[in-house]
Amino acid sequence: LCALRYIITALTWTSGTPLPPPSQVLAFRDTKTSVVVHWDKLKEGQEPLGYYVYCREVGTDEWQTVNNKPVTCNKFTVPGLQPGKEYVFCVKSVNEAGVGDSSPESDPIIVRPAISRPSAPRDFALLSCGKNDMTIGWKAPKRKGGGKILGYFLDQHDAAENNPARPQILVTNLNEGHFYEFRACATNMAGVGKVSEPSDLFKCEEWTMPQPGPPYDVRFTEVRDANLMLHWEAPLYTGAGPVTGYYIDVCEEGSEEWKQLNKQPTASTHMRASDLEMGKCYIFRVRALNKAGIGPPSIPSDPVVVETKPGINEIELGVDKEGFLYMAFETPDMCDSSEFIWSKDYEGPPDPNRVRTEDKGNKSKLILKNASEKDLGTYSVEVTDVDDEISASHTLTQEATFPLLPVIELISGWNIDVLEKGEVRLWLEVEKLSPEAELHLIFNGKELSSTPVRINFDRANGLIELIIQDFCDDDKGTYTAQLQDGKAKNQFTLALVDDSPHFIENLQWKVTENCEVLLTCKVSITIQLLLCIVASIYSLSAKPLKVQPTAEGIRIYSEVKYYTDYMKTTWYHKYKRLESGERLKSGSTMDQIWLHILNPMDSDKGKYTLEIFDGKDSHRLSTDLSGKGELEQNISVLGKNRARVVQGLPDVATIMEDKTLCLTCCISGDPYPEISWFKNEKLVVFKDRYKMDVKGIVVTITIEKVCSDDTGKYSIYVKNKYGSETGQVTISVYKHGEEPIELWEK
Repeated sequence: LCALRYIITALTWTSGTPLPPPSQVLAFRDTKTSVVVHWDKLKEGQEPLGYYVYCREVGTDEWQTVNNKPVTCNKFTVPGLQPGKEYVFCVKSVNEAGVGDSSPESDPIIVRPAISRPSAPRDFALLSCGKNDMTIGWKAPKRKGGGKILGYFLDQHDAAENNPARPQILVTNLNEGHFYEFRACATNMAGVGKVSEPSDLFKCEEWTMPQPGPPYDVRFTEVRDANLMLHWEAPLYTGAGPVTGYYIDVCEEGSEEWKQLNKQPTASTHMRASDLEMGKCYIFRVRALNKAGIGPPSIPSDPVVVETKPGINEIELGVDKEGFLYMAFETPDMCDSSEFIWSKDYEGPPDPNRVRTEDKGNKSKLILKNASEKDLGTYSVEVTDVDDEISASHTLTQEATFPLLPVIELISGWNIDVLEKGEVRLWLEVEKLSPEAELHLIFNGKELSSTPVRINFDRANGLIELIIQDFCDDDKGTYTAQLQDGKAKNQFTLALVDDSPHFIENLQWKVTENCEVLLTCKVSITIQLLLCIVASIYSLSAKPLKVQPTAEGIRIYSEVKYYTDYMKTTWYHKYKRLESGERLKSGSTMDQIWLHILNPMDSDKGKYTLEIFDGKDSHRLSTDLSGKGELEQNISVLGKNRARVVQGLPDVATIMEDKTLCLTCCISGDPYPEISWFKNEKLVVFKDRYKMDVKGIVVTITIEKVCSDDTGKYSIYVKNKYGSETGQVTISVYKHGEEPIELWEK
């Protein structure tokens, strides 16, 4: 009966019916540009002519054939893939009847080299020594095998006691006066790597020299055509006093002639080596200094060729859609365990209260929460766990290409030149702008084009100029330059209201309380004086403050005949000067000066004052938000309609690994809020084991087969036009057979 069934099946598959697809398609990493695809063969009696393999980049819909002719085995290496990109694969069977249906897709896989065991550590050094112990250091393996170095094993010692994550270890229980040599090997997820060559013989005797011991871990980042950044660790043995500085020596590879780079010692443990010869290979070492003198040099660094490697990226500086200044870096290569390490001024991570990071794939973004002068400095980024050094830096200065502050700063106000041919040139100068900066020139309420006037907008130098030919009465009026560069914006107004834009002598003037201008001299007026007169007139014309409810909060404003940048405005609350921030926005239009209070609260009640300074006198307008009327109404509306996390999330959720975690909470808000989840302040991408379900006001997040990596602080962030709120929960995962820490504490 079995034989008959086999014959019938064979006849069926050879009579013109395509074969079914293979099952269990798996993809494995191979090299930085290839992936190995494996699948299960068809059942006995379904003998195909071969198989076709197809691939698709995640995020696209187009499938591409990998092999030109069918392969007869059930494994194929797919070449020519893009490093760092994510792909899925499927397989189809082929027989005389044609190509069959597609198999299920493989799981997505990022194209990176397969993890292998690391190479051997090297260059051992004695960092400090006591009577019965030594601290030994060494260089990490050149080839890390595509994964994080998990630790090191040192010969002749119990591996459980000597598995440091850093390439150094304190070796104890030694005999004074004896000589020792050491060997080490590194381990990663692929296993234990090669054992190093034996170190030099180190004598175990207590150091008593007054000079400091050798610095160690001399390395380099930001290798470019003529310079690089050197880093090192301070000596473990400081001698007779603290280390006060360092000298850096350099020599060309193959030479034994060391030259001192810095004439004066540097106090920090980093220094930029500049004016190096491009294309040459250098080696560096560092010596420490204290009050007793200079100590022995460090183990020399690895050789480095001073040149910019092909494909290396620099830090991109920009302003995002929300108006935040950011620095972004994209790496051409990384592994699964790689991390982006940001630093400010090479002294450690930037202040987390001032910045936040977003990492996605091969790209990391450092976002400044509220950019100001406090954020000026050098920002650097490194990629960990890669064999070839990948790093970059960018220095934020006051003159940075993109404005750091939310207001475009004025350098020189409107100026007027009368040219030789009778043309009139109006121009002003602001801080340097980015290539994306926008300019709108408004004349008497209408936007100007390049005709009939000539407009020049030099963003790189912050110059705006208009050339007016045959200046006449029709060209008199107000000119306003409206600028925007990312989040930064400003406007500057010029009023040409006299008979001529250019005069010869000064004019004495005075503005009365009735908005009358008294001219006490019969000749000329400079444009600066004219603008001050106009500012004074417009300041006195400012109407009493009004309060207007908005969807986001409360708007307090004063109407003016025309706003000019010579009118310096300041807002006060209960006599305290206000600054623009997340909840308070101040600004002006052509006919209004306004303050916007977002998400008003009870603490916003009280007296508000607008002070207008016209260059000579100050004018004050006040109103009182007593808590009744608009403020009370808006607090009620915002409290009712703003996005909120109502209930459901515990403070801590404890779960055993391999279980499925389900967290549910309720939200509210009108309009319905936008929902985002974060893990340790990084956005959660819902795929694979992570899933989110939203049914009305109930939001559920599910994590399947939880593991130790899922431990962390999770938060749900909801937002609508009336406000936002965050709910938090800490997830703790414990292993099989263990008792949760929370129970220990009880």
